[in-house]
Amino acid sequence: MKVYNQDKNVYDASIERLDYIFENFDRIYLSFSGGKDSGVMLNLVLDYMRERGITKKIGLMTLDNEANYNYSLQFMHRIIQANLDLLEVYWCCLPITLPCTVSSYMTEWQCWGVEDEERWIKPMPTDEYVVNIDNCPFDFFEENMNYDEFWDKFGDWYAQGEKCCCMIGIRSDESLNRFRTIMNKKKVMLDGHCWTKKNTKLVYNCYPIYDWTTDDIWVANAKFDWDYNELYDIFWKSGMSVAQMRVASPFMSESKSSLNMYRIIDAEIWSRLCARVQGANFVATYGKQLTYRSFKLPEGHTWKSFTKFLLDTLPKEVAVNFKMRFIQSIKYWWRVGRGLPNEVIEDLDQNGIWFKLRGKTAHGNKDKWRVSMLPPDHLDMLKTHPSEVTSWKRFAITILKNDHTCKYLGLAPTKEQAVRQREIMKKYKNI
Repeated sequence: MKVYNQDKNVYDASIERLDYIFENFDRIYLSFSGGKDSGVMLNLVLDYMRERGITKKIGLMTLDNEANYNYSLQFMHRIIQANLDLLEVYWCCLPITLPCTVSSYMTEWQCWGVEDEERWIKPMPTDEYVVNIDNCPFDFFEENMNYDEFWDKFGDWYAQGEKCCCMIGIRSDESLNRFRTIMNKKKVMLDGHCWTKKNTKLVYNCYPIYDWTTDDIWVANAKFDWDYNELYDIFWKSGMSVAQMRVASPFMSESKSSLNMYRIIDAEIWSRLCARVQGANFVATYGKQLTYRSFKLPEGHTWKSFTKFLLDTLPKEVAVNFKMRFIQSIKYWWRVGRGLPNEVIEDLDQNGIWFKLRGKTAHGNKDKWRVSMLPPDHLDMLKTHPSEVTSWKRFAITILKNDHTCKYLGLAPTKEQAVRQREIMKKYKNI
């Protein structure tokens, strides 16, 4: 495990954070996805409560996306059933809108839609803690509400007017976006703790294991003999690296690279999954092959004209989404610039690509120079990393990847941008 000093490692630091949480919050609940991180966090909290004789139940909220692996479901039900004396469980099987990045025609899809019952990927679970449209206790819930909106309103509902903590098992080394979430200095923190973030008026998100590494996760599972999702054993046997193993909604961008594993591990779920959302089979088959250098320009086009052609072929609301994000990217590269390694900057200079240097980066790796530029048509001539630098080819690839969130461009929308984006797309859907 990572060690802070001779007397404290990340496990000890997490226990100190739990001390703070249980001392300072009236209402506490966890977000549980069945993945390795949320599984370790849940085990950590349950051990903490039992060792200290804490008997007041805490909440546990899980959003069943209709398409979980059977291994994940078995683990989740197993650990919940073994600890119902400490957990107030909300297993949500509700018609909620989730992101979809595997289809050219669907930026979102709805799990557990009432009208789609015959097409559900798996039957509705019947456990006593399952929340569905028929027994829903949430006075705020509206059918087809967006996941982000549901998340915020669930927290306020669970808080019951009191100061509330939502524990989330994310780690800063898992992805750049998660690192940004933790290290964002503009967020409102509680008592200056970087692992806290004010989410609503009543609710703080808390990240007790934010500084754990992937190795720490598996060391803890072994050291404390914790229950875990055996799906990771299957991933390992299939040849996946530890970094490639992701358990998330199958149609989100984070899971696209491992979508093909459904076909191997859960064949029955896979067949129903393909029938549920257009494009799943294509992405599973070709997703890993779609690299920057593998894309070839159709004859008679520049990458800029091809990007505009692709936008014209899309449904209006999908095209509007991409245009908004491309404009955001162009403005960022021109007004702010992005930190690039010296070898990439030298490569740009040697190939006659126009750019400006705007000083060293203000955060992260401060040895990088911020490069400001307008998007060239392509950067195929670079010997280094053309996929890191803005270009019209990169925009075209983003469309071809059905990357509606534009993570390929390095973009991560704020919550406010996401709300505004959904409102604009809803407007065009109704025209």
